[in-house]
Amino acid sequence: MIDVVIIGAGPAGTAAAFDLLSSGFSVLLLDKYAFPKKKACAGGITPKAVALFRYDISSLIRQECRSIKIRPQPGRAFVIQDENPLCHMIQRWELDLFSLNMVQRKGGQFQVVKKIVSIQEKKFHTEIRTSDQLIKSCYLIGADGANSIVRRLTRTFCRVNRYPALEADIRVDHPERHSMEFDFSMPGRGYYWIFPKGNHLNIGIYSTTGHPALKQLQLAEYAQKRFGTDRLQAVRGYSIGVGGYAYRPGSGRVLLSGDAAGFGENLLGEGIYFALKSGQAAARAIVLASADSVSPGVAYAKEIKKIRTDLRLYHLSAKCLYSFPSFSLKLLSLPLFHKKFAKGYADGKTLGQILLCR
Repeated sequence: MIDVVIIGAGPAGTAAAFDLLSSGFSVLLLDKYAFPKKKACAGGITPKAVALFRYDISSLIRQECRSIKIRPQPGRAFVIQDENPLCHMIQRWELDLFSLNMVQRKGGQFQVVKKIVSIQEKKFHTEIRTSDQLIKSCYLIGADGANSIVRRLTRTFCRVNRYPALEADIRVDHPERHSMEFDFSMPGRGYYWIFPKGNHLNIGIYSTTGHPALKQLQLAEYAQKRFGTDRLQAVRGYSIGVGGYAYRPGSGRVLLSGDAAGFGENLLGEGIYFALKSGQAAARAIVLASADSVSPGVAYAKEIKKIRTDLRLYHLSAKCLYSFPSFSLKLLSLPLFHKKFAKGYADGKTLGQILLCR
């Protein structure tokens, strides 16, 4: 029997796997796809997320952004900047492959499973039935994204809202000269983004309305307006799981992490930091449960308390921003405010630490 099965080999799953392997547990990672795989993700990683990796990912960074342009509507654009990077640009498929390789070097197993039929939680183990096998484990971590099959099959109470995003790559002259940008001129609640990736730009739309109908035409029109081209490459749509501030693990052997638990923040849609943080928290909970004979769910609830608090702050901040965008962005444009946020993010602080001056 495997000690821990983790469904989903993204940042949350590999973060949990690496820590569990470091503690001497046997780990099997399951994913629907072989790696490398195309993964929809804008690919911006904050300094606080980079600091969580147990291994060096500097070789994956395509570009470091020390300034971010904010474009309100209406109003003049302003720039947030710091002497240290505010965001690191990567290609998500490279990060996922690199992280999985690190887990396998640590001794973790990986298996492609096209379909999971059922998940049953027994008193002393869990059973995952696929289309052709039965896998037993002492514990199970669901790290399989906003549309989590683990959440659905285990009927875990976790109200996850799925906020849509649509992204594409475009080719422009000297992409490295473009600033990282959040453009709030988008109709409705959300923004356009522009992320420089060294040899191209990644552009996209993020919406907090929960409505899935983001159109490629809308993104193409934006690209034409800003860059004089509507030739989009690698167009991908995806959902960000939010609402995890309300997630309370049960007392059993199944834990959810990352977007599967709604651990994406709904202000700007950052997910990788909370995926890593919750994956590592799930690993610690299992280690504690195994050593002290306590419920992993109870241990996990304590481990994610700070995560839930920070997500609630993001939720309240998102309400302010998208309900009163002109006022909120006007306030942020004041140096007194945006210098504080820039310094905090560059130093790898969470939103709670920035707001509470910790």
